[in-house]
Amino acid sequence: MPGENSGDTTAMSQTSSAESSVTEYVMNKKLGAIAMLLSATGMGLVGTISRGTTAGLADADKSVIGSFLAFGRMTVGLLGFILILVLTGKAGLFRRTHLSTTVILGGVSIGLSLGCYISSTLMTTISNAVFLIYTGPLFCALLARIFRKEKISVLSGIFLSLVFIGMLLTIGIIGFKNGSLTFGLDLSTKTPEFPQKSLGDLLGLLSGVFYGLALFFYGYRKDVDSIVRGVWNFFWAACATLVMSIVLRPWHGVASFTATNWMWAVALFLVCGLFALGFLVVAGRNLPAVEYSTISYWECPVAILCGLLVWGEKLTPMGMIGGLLIVGGGLAPIIVDAVSRKSRASEA
Repeated sequence: MPGENSGDTTAMSQTSSAESSVTEYVMNKKLGAIAMLLSATGMGLVGTISRGTTAGLADADKSVIGSFLAFGRMTVGLLGFILILVLTGKAGLFRRTHLSTTVILGGVSIGLSLGCYISSTLMTTISNAVFLIYTGPLFCALLARIFRKEKISVLSGIFLSLVFIGMLLTIGIIGFKNGSLTFGLDLSTKTPEFPQKSLGDLLGLLSGVFYGLALFFYGYRKDVDSIVRGVWNFFWAACATLVMSIVLRPWHGVASFTATNWMWAVALFLVCGLFALGFLVVAGRNLPAVEYSTISYWECPVAILCGLLVWGEKLTPMGMIGGLLIVGGGLAPIIVDAVSRKSRASEA
C-alpha cells in the first residue's frame, strides 16, 4: 500500500538510519535498491492478486471482503516481523520499549487503510485505487499543520495543491464533458465492469485518509527501533482489520471461497505480506530515507500496468492527468529535498 508501505517505510528508514550511525553499519545501497524494488512490486500486485482471490464473488461481497484479506495480510506480516525480531536478537528490546498511543494509532490507521484499499481495487479501476491511496501525504501534511503547527512552505503548498487537484480529477469531482469542465460528484456513476465504481473511488479516497493518519502518527516516537515498531505496527493493524471484519461481516464471501480462491488468498498473504514486508526491512536498513521513499513509488506503475495488461483497464485522460498530478506532487518534495541536500554538501 501505500499503498501502506510508504507510511511504515518512512518511519523504518529514519529509525534504521539512526541505528546505522550508532553501530557504524555500512549501507549496501545496491542491495537496498533491489530490495525496495522487489518490495514495491509486491505491494503493486495487491490489486491483481486480490481480484484473483475474489473471482466469482458477488459485488456485495467484494465491497466488504477487503477487511478479511487485510487481516490475513497483516497477520502474516506480524508473524514475519516476530520472526525477524527473534532472529535479530531484539526480543529484550521489544519488552523494554514503552508502548504509546501514537504507535497504536499508527498501526490501526494503516490496517484500516489497507482494508479500504483492497475493497477499492475490487470496485473501481486499479489505477484509481492506487492513485487515491497516494493522497495520504496531503492529509498528513494538513494534520501536521493543524496539530503540530508545522510550517508549509510556498513550494510545498504548490505540491500539495497538485495532489489535491489530482484527487478531484481522479474521483470525478472535476470532469470534462461536451467540451467544458464539470464540477460535482455523481455517486450513481458506474460501468459494466464496475457497477459500484463511485463507492470504490470513495473507499480509495478513504484509504488515502487513513494512510495520511498513519503517516502523521509515524511522525511520533522516532526513538522506537524499526523492527520493534514493525511488530507493534502489524499487531495493531491486525487488530483493527479484525474489528473491521466483525463490523462489516464479510463471512458470506469467505464461506463461498473455492480452493482456487484460497490459493490466491495465500499468494496475497505471502507475496504482498511476508515477501514484500521482508524486503521492506532489508531496504530500510540499506537505503537513505530519500532514496527509499522515491523507489517506493514504483508501486504505482506496477499496479497500473497490471490493470492495463491483466485486466484490460483503460486510463481516461482526466484520470491520467489526475494520477500524474498525485504522483508528481508526492515525488517532487522528495526530489527537491535530495537536490538541496546535494547542493549543501557540495558547498560545504
